[in-house]
Amino acid sequence: MEAGLCSAAVVGGVDSLALSTLAGFKALNLVSSGPCRPFDALRDGISIGEGAGFALLDPSADAAILLLGVGESSDAWHMSSPHPEGAGAALAMRMALKEAGLDPSEVGYVNLHGTASRANDLAEDRAITAVFGTKTPVSSTKGFTGHTLGAAGITEAVITAMALADQWIPGTVNCDAVDPELGAALVKESRSQAFAAAMSNSFGFGGTNCSLLFGRMR
Repeated sequence: MEAGLCSAAVVGGVDSLALSTLAGFKALNLVSSGPCRPFDALRDGISIGEGAGFALLDPSADAAILLLGVGESSDAWHMSSPHPEGAGAALAMRMALKEAGLDPSEVGYVNLHGTASRANDLAEDRAITAVFGTKTPVSSTKGFTGHTLGAAGITEAVITAMALADQWIPGTVNCDAVDPELGAALVKESRSQAFAAAMSNSFGFGGTNCSLLFGRMR
């Protein structure tokens, strides 16, 4: 759209569960024996889900929710593990903030990548606290949906947009006791809260990171 090649676009993602995918993740010792437990002290891996989601991007529409900024990075730290300090994730979040022209203090909620694997949650927590500090409310919704892999980005973007539209923050289910090593302000129980901007994080293999920043129409 910025290049003038189209005036609107449909974006989305789809992923269906396949045995080969499940076997691959199990071979990497990433699959939990039970429901995933994001940020929990006893978290032990992901729970794979399947899903699909789509959104219409139309700059001319009188939309309630706006895409304010996008940040993408690739830290290339390891094929299946994130940079331990969340360097690439922090860069993606800062890029989205810069494009939106917002200060971290103006973001009222962050939907975490939050896979419930020990390394991923720790790295993302370090990135979150480096960018936002320890007061901005955050949560992971993968306890509801599982990790929908190729559909995770759009699924969680839609959830973030819905949370922003309805002024509520979804809780982090299955987190009984937050890991004391983690410092972000994790929301465990869903609650109503007024906020004008929200971010959705999606990270992938090879250190690929993407952060989307949404705002309400004023």
